[in-house]
Amino acid sequence: MFRAAVVLVLLLPVPIAVSAQSASSSSDGGDYAPISVGSVAPDFSEKDLYGRKMIALHDYRGKVVMLNFWATWCPPCKEEIPALRALQESYKDTLVIIGASVFSTNVATELAYWEYKINYPIIYGSFDLMGRYGKVSSIPTTYLIDKVGRVAARVDGSRTVEEYERMLEPLLSH
Repeated sequence: MFRAAVVLVLLLPVPIAVSAQSASSSSDGGDYAPISVGSVAPDFSEKDLYGRKMIALHDYRGKVVMLNFWATWCPPCKEEIPALRALQESYKDTLVIIGASVFSTNVATELAYWEYKINYPIIYGSFDLMGRYGKVSSIPTTYLIDKVGRVAARVDGSRTVEEYERMLEPLLSH
């Protein structure tokens, strides 16, 4: 029994290290660079929750975009959804929120969409998309993208409507 435990402990780090390495590399073999405030937000084009419509970042030029990486099983993510819904409703002419569901099943994501009455587009966030946005490693993580497509802020953790409004005010007023 003791020998089996020692062998198991010695073997566990190998798959984890290989997995971490493959998750941090892009499809062309290069490493993902951290994304910084002021840099151009990486464009993406992903199907919506039901696979009916393509959601592409470049289609929202001229509006402020909040790209919110979240998961259905994450308590802070779920607590933040009402704030995101309220922001989308209040600023629908100048703001679009895109929810990128990560580490969640399609069924759980669809159920959360209806349960929380989400009023903004949802996509399934891939490892590639997370990597292009600087190795998103905690959720929720939200990127504020200005009207010309530059990253204005990265927000780790959930926020209230008021906190987001303070961050969005200078972006929405230009």
